[in-house]
Amino acid sequence: MRTQPLRRRKTRSLGTLLAASLALTFIPPVTEPLTTKAQADTVDRPKVTQSADGLTMSVPGTRNTPGYSVDIATDELALTTERSGKTVLGTVGGDTGGLRFRSDEKWEHATTVTDWTWQSGVLTLTTDTTLDGATVKARLTPEADRYQLDWDVEGGSPDQLGLAYDLSSAGHWYGHGEAETPQGGPGVNQPWPLDAGEVDHETFGPASYNMIDPFWYTSKSTGLYVDTGDVMDVALNKGKDGLGTFTVESPDTYKATVFVESTPLEVYRDYIGIVGKPTKSDAPYEQYAKPLWNSWAQFYTKIDQEKLLDYATDLYDNGLDGHTIQLDDKWESNYGNLTWDPKTFPDPKGLSKKIHDMGFDFGIWVTLWINLDSDNYQYAVDNGYLLMDAKDTSKPCEVTWWNGQAGIIDLANPDAKAWYEGNLKKLMDAYDIDGLKFDTRFFDEKCAPREGHQATDYQKLGTQLADEFDLQGAGIRVHWNQTAHEAGFVTRQVDKGTGWDSLRASATQNLAISTIGYPFVESDMIGGSGGQPAPSKDVLVRWAQSASLMPLMYASTSPVDTNDTTTGQKVDYDQETVDLYREAIETHEKLAPYIWDQVQSTLKTGDPIMRPLFFDFPKDEASYTVTDEWMLGPAVLAAPKLSTGATRSVHLPPGTWYDVNQGTVIRGPKTLKGYAAPLGVTPAFVNLKAKGAAKAVKALKRDDAPAASVLITPDAPSTDAGKPFEVTTEVTNWSTGTLKNAKAALDLPDGWSAKPTGPTTANSLKNGATLTTAWTVTPADDARWASHDLTGTATYNGGDGSQKVSDTVRAQVKAAPGSVQEPYLTADTTSGGAQYAQGGDQFAIWAGGQDLSGWKDEKGVIYRDDAAGEKATVQAQLVSQDSASPVGKAGVALANDLTAPEKGGYAVLVMTEQYGLEFMTDSDGDGKLDTWAGGGSTYHPAYLKLTRDGATYTAYASKDGENWSTVGTAEVASASGSGDAGMVASAANANHPGENIEAVFSGFSVTS
Repeated sequence: MRTQPLRRRKTRSLGTLLAASLALTFIPPVTEPLTTKAQADTVDRPKVTQSADGLTMSVPGTRNTPGYSVDIATDELALTTERSGKTVLGTVGGDTGGLRFRSDEKWEHATTVTDWTWQSGVLTLTTDTTLDGATVKARLTPEADRYQLDWDVEGGSPDQLGLAYDLSSAGHWYGHGEAETPQGGPGVNQPWPLDAGEVDHETFGPASYNMIDPFWYTSKSTGLYVDTGDVMDVALNKGKDGLGTFTVESPDTYKATVFVESTPLEVYRDYIGIVGKPTKSDAPYEQYAKPLWNSWAQFYTKIDQEKLLDYATDLYDNGLDGHTIQLDDKWESNYGNLTWDPKTFPDPKGLSKKIHDMGFDFGIWVTLWINLDSDNYQYAVDNGYLLMDAKDTSKPCEVTWWNGQAGIIDLANPDAKAWYEGNLKKLMDAYDIDGLKFDTRFFDEKCAPREGHQATDYQKLGTQLADEFDLQGAGIRVHWNQTAHEAGFVTRQVDKGTGWDSLRASATQNLAISTIGYPFVESDMIGGSGGQPAPSKDVLVRWAQSASLMPLMYASTSPVDTNDTTTGQKVDYDQETVDLYREAIETHEKLAPYIWDQVQSTLKTGDPIMRPLFFDFPKDEASYTVTDEWMLGPAVLAAPKLSTGATRSVHLPPGTWYDVNQGTVIRGPKTLKGYAAPLGVTPAFVNLKAKGAAKAVKALKRDDAPAASVLITPDAPSTDAGKPFEVTTEVTNWSTGTLKNAKAALDLPDGWSAKPTGPTTANSLKNGATLTTAWTVTPADDARWASHDLTGTATYNGGDGSQKVSDTVRAQVKAAPGSVQEPYLTADTTSGGAQYAQGGDQFAIWAGGQDLSGWKDEKGVIYRDDAAGEKATVQAQLVSQDSASPVGKAGVALANDLTAPEKGGYAVLVMTEQYGLEFMTDSDGDGKLDTWAGGGSTYHPAYLKLTRDGATYTAYASKDGENWSTVGTAEVASASGSGDAGMVASAANANHPGENIEAVFSGFSVTS
């Protein structure tokens, strides 16, 4: 429906306002008096401006926020969020529509903006829609780092409202939690980023069994939070359509918050600021340090007392440590009775004692779902203890689950809660049961909430119930509300399959869960628990290794032997499986002090423990698509092998990384291709500059890695030739013993010298101690302008005799402006200020210049006068170039007179900063470069060569100085006699005023 053109409600005539300005600025009312107009003019606050095609809501940056704007297209409503002039989030246009709603089973959307107001800091928009008789009213309320977007549909009887975004507008998408996907998620698939796969989550709501929250964030540091207690239908890239649709199945006001920050971590923190962070950790230290052993994947429902005792005994006898043996499903006489099945568990008290005697706690699985044929069902019905049916509240709600038909205890009924809780405590007291694993949901959409309650309340009620018991590291699956976030429960994943795909999903799913605000994560049971064939040896071991680098370990399948549920056959693993699984447990236990530090940090900050690399390294673009690595706290980068084979690529972000397997120091960013990861190796790296690094190295360093390391800082020192600079070596003992006769030294290039300004030796170096030595290093006076290896070494005596380790950095000797020597000359056709330097056969030019092309010929030149004959070759190596402009240029040139190109014979061959080669000539002798050849990619060093044969000029380029490629050939008719040859550089700064280029050359030669 289109009723009228855009207008603004006003207190004075629109004509008066338009006369004031074609671009209107409306500032919200000032709530405090201003003493002068000057003060009023300098106050930065959100404002709205109008242009011919729409509105712009601008929010200025602050010390802690980047600022942003929202462009509102008014002819066809679209919201485009920008930061620093670049789009960071945009709604969909066209037939889909950004603000969309369903009416009579048909999707409609907002169209033309017909009215708007900006009052008291709220921008209100009124729009037509594609449905006659219906309008949309949207309200945008800006804050420094976010804006609230609330909107309603008036008329048209909608039953669902939704937002639709162009996923690519915001880069990559994350968050959501456990995602339902066409590829089997969340059980065997969890795309990371979400847009890398497909998400089709039709029942995305607070009562879902999946661990989910209505929060998403992006690689462009925006985020979306939908504030609703209703079920949503969420799709991201469904059918590879590139769209994100976030639909609430309700006609009520759609309430969303859009966050705009500088990093994804800040977006996450904004969200946590709304929903809350853990106030405690439900799990104590021991449950972080040792695995929980649960019977489910080992036996499923084919369990009895003898089998459970054998299981515990095998674990105990093989040194497979753990804090608890937890008996899962099928111990009850019937679901909901909370009494033992006497046939399969004839002596549960004796079973409990034997498990305790082995040093384990004992726990059992429970549920609030009471099967219809259970003894307790009728009692619960008679006393009104069950949730009632949503369609007929006169009868109990009946739900279907994997164990039959059941009713659900109504936790909003105090009597029902007391009855259920009392039965649990009696059971635990009678059989020395230490803790519980709560399973299934606390509510179902088929049921009606108790009067005075909402569906979302049952997450809170379930949280409060579970919080009264020891959950033994199995945690509880509650989500969506503040109580769930603040409770600090361990979060276990939905059941996984037993293959490699499920192992990979367990890693990315933990990243998804932890970055929606549930930081105490563990994978599903190691090896999977989805009723598939038993995991292979490699999957089981790799899963244990992966879990050892997560906050908690949740185990079931025994590495001694297990049962294949699909065949009923016993599966025996070999001794290596047992040994490697035990090593994973021991690694995790050694890492526990570091992990516990992260738990305490999370209680203060709310930051996740297990998190994507880009939370710590937001400027590292490669980190945003890494699917099989994560940070565990600030110091540990986990890169376990999650697929077949014995090698993998490892991406290391910027930083100084200690390889715990090799005992070496690596500087990032760097990708380690073909990193050796046989079955006994779990790749992991420690950021030596991060808090907790020493604890992490102590826990993770392999016994066969060198006892000590040496580290040189800074990572990339630079200086001028002959000018001293400072470096520091740090020799650290990572072993458990004391090292003797530790000595630090520097290996230097020829002609360089180094003088220590501190001790270089230590008679003994205790565990964790560091020998720190400062050095003054002086390059040779004639040191080349290049990177030179500077190697720190450390020798020491340890348990394996005398050892030596080393670390190398590249020290850059830079060119410094000075002068050139005869027979070289210089020329400057820029606005002035070009500088030059020569060191032996090396040359450098610093120059401005708008361009070096047909329209502008502005450059700095180092040249040989009259050195190139009618048959000549000029050649040089372009070592490096650095300019702000992507078309900054540096290379070689020929001309009759390089100081006056209009005299003819002019040609240049240059490399641009980003766009490869350019061979340009002056075809008509007017001094302007008017022919062009080239392209390709930029590379350094670049060997450049121009040949002249009379009037024929040919350009060549090479990456090694031996294998040459022709760039182009041109006729330069104005070439005559002998001429000049030289090196040129132009900043090409027409779009980067004031910026210069630095170009370094080597090996310049002219032959005739």
